[in-house]
Amino acid sequence: MKRKLIAVLLLIAVIPVSLMATPFLQIGPLVSYNRTVVELEEDDFWALNNFSFGADVRINPIKYLSIDIPATIGFGDDFAVSIAAIPTINGNIPIGNILDISLGLGTQFDFQYTGRTNDSWTMNGLPMENAGDAFQHSKLVYRAGVTVNLAAISIGINALVPGQAGFGDNDIGGVFNPMWESTRFSVVALFNLF
Repeated sequence: MKRKLIAVLLLIAVIPVSLMATPFLQIGPLVSYNRTVVELEEDDFWALNNFSFGADVRINPIKYLSIDIPATIGFGDDFAVSIAAIPTINGNIPIGNILDISLGLGTQFDFQYTGRTNDSWTMNGLPMENAGDAFQHSKLVYRAGVTVNLAAISIGINALVPGQAGFGDNDIGGVFNPMWESTRFSVVALFNLF
């Protein structure tokens, strides 16, 4: 009887610990490659305009669930600026204590300054004056990531695939249909805070 009681108590103690084994909050720098997989060209692969830089915040309420909020800024010709945020909710598949595979869904918010020639800001491709429409036309984004956990730091690579249609385009199939040719990649180094 005592052995069964001890086994039950150990099981009750192990379950919450295993669910919370992942750090609750991770923050770190992020580098995103702006060209899609079909636009890769070796001659200008390393051009600065092809990259966006920023930060990633990852909240892990439990071991198998994460909320990822990457934000980047990039610069183009003629003082053009692009600011993007892609929050996603992800299911995590931990492999041992060293590797995490995550699959998730979210949406993308793109703010772009077109440069000195046009001197205007857009959100999701629409003028800022139409912010309501811009929110409505944001797209579903699929996210797949692999993260290697190395003690106090985690290194990850992520692939982001947008849907074909925006939420307000009255095309339900297009909202959920991924545009594989528009896949983009990012690399992140996350510091495990607590």
